[in-house]
Amino acid sequence: MKIRRLWSMVLAGLVASGLTAAPRLADATLRFGDLQVSGNLQSQNLMRTPDPSTWEFIQNRNTTHIRLDYDWLQGGKFITKYDIPFIEKSSFTLVWRGVYDSIYDTTPGFLQKTDIHGTNYGATRDSAGKMINGRNYFDQATQVGIPNIPGKTPAFKQLTIDNLGLNGLGQEALDTLKFENELRELWMDIKFRGVPLTVRAGRQQIVWGETDNFRMLDRANSLNLTWHFQQEIPAPAFGWDEIRRPFWMLKFVYDLGNIWRLSQNFLEWYWNPGDWEPAKQTYLPRPWGLPFYNSLTNPVDGGFFDGPCGSTNGSPFKQVGGPRNGQQTCVKLLHNTKLFGRGDYSRNPMENSQVGVRYHGITPFGLEFTLNYFYQRFAGDDGSNYAPVRVLLRDPLNPTRDAKIQAKAQRLFSRGVFPLEAFNDYVHTLGISANYSDEAYTQAVFRMETIYDIGVPFFDLQKVGVIDTPAVPGVTKKDMWKGMIGFDRPTWIRWLNKKSTWFLTGQFFWHYLINNPSCRAQEVALQTPQARAAGGSCLVGGLDLPSSVRGSNVSFRDKIRDWEALFTLAAFSFYRGGSIVPVLGMAVDPVNQWNLEAFWSVDYVLRDDFVVNLAQRYFVTPRGASTPIFETWGLAGLNRGRSETSLRLTYQF
Repeated sequence: MKIRRLWSMVLAGLVASGLTAAPRLADATLRFGDLQVSGNLQSQNLMRTPDPSTWEFIQNRNTTHIRLDYDWLQGGKFITKYDIPFIEKSSFTLVWRGVYDSIYDTTPGFLQKTDIHGTNYGATRDSAGKMINGRNYFDQATQVGIPNIPGKTPAFKQLTIDNLGLNGLGQEALDTLKFENELRELWMDIKFRGVPLTVRAGRQQIVWGETDNFRMLDRANSLNLTWHFQQEIPAPAFGWDEIRRPFWMLKFVYDLGNIWRLSQNFLEWYWNPGDWEPAKQTYLPRPWGLPFYNSLTNPVDGGFFDGPCGSTNGSPFKQVGGPRNGQQTCVKLLHNTKLFGRGDYSRNPMENSQVGVRYHGITPFGLEFTLNYFYQRFAGDDGSNYAPVRVLLRDPLNPTRDAKIQAKAQRLFSRGVFPLEAFNDYVHTLGISANYSDEAYTQAVFRMETIYDIGVPFFDLQKVGVIDTPAVPGVTKKDMWKGMIGFDRPTWIRWLNKKSTWFLTGQFFWHYLINNPSCRAQEVALQTPQARAAGGSCLVGGLDLPSSVRGSNVSFRDKIRDWEALFTLAAFSFYRGGSIVPVLGMAVDPVNQWNLEAFWSVDYVLRDDFVVNLAQRYFVTPRGASTPIFETWGLAGLNRGRSETSLRLTYQF
C-alpha cells in the first residue's frame, strides 16, 4: 500500500473520532454534584507486516466510550432528602461504547494467502511420507478453482482476490461490521443497612483470579476475539475490559468479618440468568479472524457445499450470490444451532443459567487466597484445544441401528440440515488462587492460580460421525488440570531509569489433560469406521480436520498433548513524571515448536487529556513455516505472519 494512501486513511480516522480537534485542558472526569461523566475518544490504527517488505493497513478503529456514575443514595437518603429503608447506600453506573472501523469502507487489498493448514490443499505423500505437490488456500482457489454447477463448462471456475477478500463478504455484511453500538455496562450497587451484604445487579463484567492475559478463574464473561484476538492487552496501556463480553448478571458479596485467625473474609457469588454466549470468533478474510476460512461456508471446501449437501439427493436449497451461486447447499446446522454462537438451548434461566461462588480470606502471615467453584457452559477461550461442535454419531458395530442413523442423516440433508450442532455443554470447575507479598527476602509478590475442569469436550476418532466429507469425529469429555504461578516485583535498574523502578512481572501457565490416550491419529483416521469404533479412544485437535480438498491423508496433524505450557515476561516503568510509559514483554510457547510473541509499547501523555501509544508486536516461529503450528493459545501458531505496528490516540474527558 502506498504511504500517501496509508496516512490519508489514518487522518480520516482521526477526523472521524474527533481527535484532530483542539480539546481544552480538563480533568478526566466531569462532575455535576453526585453525577460524574467521563469517557474518551480513541483511534487505533494497525499496519501488518507479514514480511519485512510488505505493509498492509488492516485496522482504523475509532471508538467512543462514555461512562456515567451516579451516587444517588448516600447515608440512607435519596438525593440527600428522602429516607430509603433497608438501604445504606447505592450507586448507578452506565458504560456505552460506539465503534467505527473504516477498513470495512475502504477495503484495502490485503489478503492472508496461507491459512493455518499450510500447503496441504491437494497434497499427497511420497514413499517417505513427506507431503508434496501441495497448495495453500489462495493458490487452490485462484489456480485450480472451485467446482462449477454440474453440466456447465468449464468444470472448475477460478476465484479472484475480490472473491476471497473483504469485498467477498458483500456490502450488507461490511455495513454491519464497520459499526458497533453497544451498551457495555449498566448496573446498580446496593449496600443494605444492618446486613453486611452488597448486591450488584445489571449488565456487568465479573473479574476473579490472579492471571494476566490468559484466563482461568476469569471466566464469568467470555471474550470477543473478533477485534484483535487477545492483543488488546497488556495493561497499563489497555486491558481485558475491552474484549470481555458483558452479561446481565446478579452479583452478591457477603462480608463474613474475622473468622478464627483469618481476616477480610467474604463470600461472593453470582448468577447469570440465561444471558450467556460463548467466545465470539470469526474467520478470514477479516483481518483478525481465525486463520482459516469458514469451514462450513467457504467456497473452496465448505461443508455446506460439498459431500452429501451437494449430491444429487442432497439439499434442495441453492446458494444465492457469491462464487457458489446456484449450487446446492445446506443452510443450517442441527437443532438450528450456530457455530460460535448458540448451542441447543434457549437463552433463558431454565436452560442457560451460569453460577459461580468464591470464598476469600487472608491468613495471619499475609497469604491472600480464594476458593472457587463454577458451573457454566464452556466458552472455549482459555487456550484449550476443545471441540466446538458435535456430529450425529453412527454405530458401525450395529449394522441395523447404523442403517437407521444414516437414513436419518440423509433425511436431514434433504431438508438442508447439516447433521452437526454447535456444542457448549456445562463444565464443573474447581479453583484456587493466592498471592503473597514477600517483603523480607525477595521484595516480590508471588501469585498462583489453579483450576480443575470436569467434562471438557474433545474430538475423538473412535466415535464415528455421519459426515465423511469433510470428516468430523464425535466428542469425548475429559478432565483438565490448569494452573499458573507468577511474580511481580518493582526493581531498580538505574542505568535504565534513575528516578523510577521497573515493574517486572512473569507467569508460567500449564494445561494437563487427564488420562489422554496415546495414538497415531493420522493412521487411525484412515481405518474403516468399524475398526475405528472397535479401537480405543484417539483424541485429535479441531484445527486440522480433513476436507473434500485436503483429504484425510494429510490431515489430523493437530495433536492433543498431555501437557501444554506457556510463559510470559513483561516490564514497564515511568519516565518524565509518568508522562512516558514504556512496556516490554514476550509470551513463549515452548511446546508447539517454540513459537513466541514479543512486543513493545510506549504511552506518551502529551497533555492531561491526550495520550499517544505506539506499539509493535512480532510473532516469531524460529523453525519457520514448513510445518503448521496448531497451538490454541493465540501466539505465533494462530498468528503467524501477523506482526504489526500500532498507533493509538486517546482523548480523555
